[in-house]
Amino acid sequence: MKQPHATYRPAKADTPSYLRPLTKPVLGDSIEVVEIYYRERILSFTAMMEQLNVLEDAPEIEFLCRDIIECRQKIRQLRSPKDVSA
Repeated sequence: MKQPHATYRPAKADTPSYLRPLTKPVLGDSIEVVEIYYRERILSFTAMMEQLNVLEDAPEIEFLCRDIIECRQKIRQLRSPKDVSA
């Protein structure tokens, strides 16, 4: 015996403004474009952290801090002089 097809769909909540990206994704591979991408991620993560409470959202804050640290390391790697041999 077949069961009737369920039409249950959970209510779709609007994404809070602090979780939306600040700008549209930038496509490219130049150093400047990649640096802008990481800087925008840092700004986005910072905006997200402003909405969180330390007592209630400690894991999320830890995750965002790690991502910010990774982005800053990537920017430093981009800016560091490369060993280019010709």
